[in-house]
Amino acid sequence: MIQFIFFAQEVTIDPRLVPKVGMTFSGVDEAYKFYSRYAYEVGFPLKKYRERKNCKWLNCSMEGKRSVRGISNPKVRSTSSKRTQCKAGMKLKKIYDDAKETVISVRIDLLHLDHNHEFFKKDTEKNQLQCNKTHDPEYMEFISSMQESRIPQHCIMDYVSEMHGGPESVPVTAQDMYNL
Repeated sequence: MIQFIFFAQEVTIDPRLVPKVGMTFSGVDEAYKFYSRYAYEVGFPLKKYRERKNCKWLNCSMEGKRSVRGISNPKVRSTSSKRTQCKAGMKLKKIYDDAKETVISVRIDLLHLDHNHEFFKKDTEKNQLQCNKTHDPEYMEFISSMQESRIPQHCIMDYVSEMHGGPESVPVTAQDMYNL
C-alpha cells in the first residue's frame, strides 16, 4: 500500500491502481475504467473531458470554474458550484494503426494527481457520484414501468430503498428516476 497526502488528507491506496505516465491500454474505455477505479479509491468524481483526433482528457469533475454572471444574465437558481479549479487529470495519447484510421491503443501522456479539494471518504458517498453509477437496463425498465403505472415517486423510492436495505444503498437517486 502507498500513502498519499492530498489536500491535507491521507489516502492509502494499492500501488497497482495508481496511474503512471507511459501506461498503455487497449482503448479509451479501458483507460477510463482504470482511472475510474483509482478515482473511486481516492474519493473524487471523474469526467470524460476534451477529445481530439490524437488525444483524450480524463479530469476530476471539480475542474474549471463557474461562469461569471452579469446584470444582463441574472442567476435563476441559488445553487452553489462544486467546481474548485482542480487541475487533476490525465491526457491519453491515441496510437493509430499504419493507415491512421483505427486506434490500436492509448498511452498516458500527461498526468496530474494533485487535487485542491477534499475527497469523499464513505463508500455510500462515492457510489452516488455520477461517474460511479451503473444503470442496469432491466432495473431502469422496472422503475420506468412503476412510473408508467402512476406510482408516486416517493413510493417508488421507498420500495427501492427497502429492496436494497436502506436509502444509502440505492444505485439511483430520486433525480435519476425523475430524469427517466
